[in-house]
Amino acid sequence: MEKQADELLATIRKVKSAVSKESCKKLNLNKCERVVQRLASFSEDCADCQRYLLELKNHFIQLEANIDRVDTVINQHKKLINELVSHLQKKHKLVPEGMYLTLYMSIGMSLGIVFGLTIFENIGLGIPIGMSLGIAIGAGLDADAKKKGNTI
Repeated sequence: MEKQADELLATIRKVKSAVSKESCKKLNLNKCERVVQRLASFSEDCADCQRYLLELKNHFIQLEANIDRVDTVINQHKKLINELVSHLQKKHKLVPEGMYLTLYMSIGMSLGIVFGLTIFENIGLGIPIGMSLGIAIGAGLDADAKKKGNTI
């Protein structure tokens, strides 16, 4: 499986070098590389991961063959990547990078509004306090998840 993943990563790099920066961003090829690495790490135990790796390999071979018409398959590509990420999140309990930061920042802002209105009687003071606390907690949880290897 590692050989298959290495071949797939090489194909992704070829596509990355052949398309424009704008198309590379639309295709989110950096995320694709991370997804391939995560799928490869679970492919020994998970039949779905093996199937997804093969499906992704076929997709990128087609993408490489039709490199001049990359804009026509962007929606199909995004749908496939979202399906793979969803599998990794549900089955293998992985989280996307920055998930905790965005989650806790919004929770902190909400609590900041409540405490700003009730305790400080100034909503303008509560929002930045709550947001900064949420960012601190979220960044810490993101760093912990990255350290444990639970990020996509």
